Parts: sequence; structure tokens; C-alpha cells
Amino acid sequence: ISQLLKKGYKVKLLDLFLFGEGPISDVLEHPELEVVKGDFRKIDDLVVAISGCYAVIHLGGIVGDPACSVDEKLTREVNLTASKTIGQIAKSSGVEKFIFASSCSVYGAQDSILNEESVTNPLSLYAKTKIASEKVLEELSDSNFKPIFLRFGTVYGFSGRTRFDLVANLLTANAFTKKTMTVYGKDQTRPFVHVNDAAYSIVCALKSKLSNTEKLVFNIGSNAQNCTLFELAEMIQKQIPDSKIITEEGNEDARNYNVSFDRAEQILGFKTSWTLEDGIKQVI
Repeated sequence: ISQLLKKGYKVKLLDLFLFGEGPISDVLEHPELEVVKGDFRKIDDLVVAISGCYAVIHLGGIVGDPACSVDEKLTREVNLTASKTIGQIAKSSGVEKFIFASSCSVYGAQDSILNEESVTNPLSLYAKTKIASEKVLEELSDSNFKPIFLRFGTVYGFSGRTRFDLVANLLTANAFTKKTMTVYGKDQTRPFVHVNDAAYSIVCALKSKLSNTEKLVFNIGSNAQNCTLFELAEMIQKQIPDSKIITEEGNEDARNYNVSFDRAEQILGFKTSWTLEDGIKQVI
């Protein structure tokens, strides 16, 4: 939101505010921000929020494997059923650009370097709802309505409501407060991306002129930030030298993927400006 407002966009936010308004307190009074408190599972709330909008950026959902497994029916309703409804209402309202937040976790566990044409292999319910949402939104495509899918890498860094269930933030916090980091599945590779860069990719997608003939799927991250969980822990240890790394066998999260981010750079003009080292320093 703050990046869009800085670039002069008028923004309408639809949110349930489960976590209160604190995360957006710095922009809450901005004259170009309109806040709609509501639930995107309710058609009335969606119609009010979407009316008059040129673009819709759908970021809402239940995120991460532990949260998704609490109530699987609710997860499907929020992450999949609602995504389809949002797409249908956006399309019927004449929205010109629809951007959907997907995830590189749709690739699951694979050894080769993966691009947007690679086969998907979602392991978790979260990843399954993401790829299923891509499919139902893709089915709504026509010459006037063509959803853009941004498959984000593993996010890190500080934001309005920083998440400490994300591996880079979590390990850094543990190294700093407990002086130990427990790494599960040390050889698993993840593609990392800073939350500010993830937001910037949305701005790039919004600004770009894209043809409606191709499939608009983009991995979001940088080739330089594909690394194993053990390499990540070593980077953290460099900045917190009195911390210890403990390795354990991989838990049920067996994701392992090395992702190519060339396409977003070539077509969207997207480049990251943060490094993992900078992000670790920020969290410290």
C-alpha cells in the first residue's frame, strides 16, 4: 500500500483487520487511501470494494502450513472458493488488471532449476490451494480479463506486521534471543525474497503492458537468493557469532526447489534491491 501511495495511485483496501489497524497505521490517514472493513468471502463486501477499480491485487488468505492445517475446510473456503468469487466479480466489474499472490511452494520438491513452465508438485494444503486458485482464475481469462500470477519466493524482512513463522526471520530471532538456531532439513533449497521487493514486484506488474495472449505467470525473487537452509543459518551466524547451529532431520515440510527468476526481470522489469544479509541485519 505504501509503495502504491508513494507512486500516486489511489488505493482501496478491503480487509477484515483480524490483527487490528496497527500494521497500516502509518498510511491510515492518507487522503488517497480508502479503507473498507469487510470479508472477501461476502459478495456484498466485494462489490463495494471492487466498484470503480481499474486493478485488483488479491493478497488475502490463510498463509503457511501450520495455519492452513487448523481447519482445512476454512482454508479451502478462504484460499480457493473466495479467490474464484473475487475473480468473477472483478471480471464482471470491468477490472482491467487482476494480480494474484501465488507462491513458489507450488513447485514442491524438485531437483532441477525451475521456471514458470516447470511442472508443479504442491506438497502442502497451502500450496495446493494456490495452484488450484491459479487454475480457476485462469479459466476466467478472455481477451479483456487476463489474471497475472506472482509466485513469491520465501519472504523475509520487516513489515507493518512482521511474521516470525517465516524461516529467515525465525532463525534470526532465535539466534539473537536464544543463541541457538535449529535447522530442519539443512540441505533443502529455498528461494528468498524481501517483503519490500515482493511489494515492488506488484507495482511492476501493475505498470507493465502485457499481452493477453501469453500465460502471465512470474516467479518473484532473485537467482542470487536461492540457498539451502544451512547456508542461511551460516549467514545469520556471521552476524551473530555467539549463536549455535543445530541441525535436525527434515520435518514434514519437505519443500526443496531452486527457482529461476529471469522471466520477471525480462518481462516485468523487476529486480530485487535487498539481499538476505541486509534482511538479516534488519531483523537483528
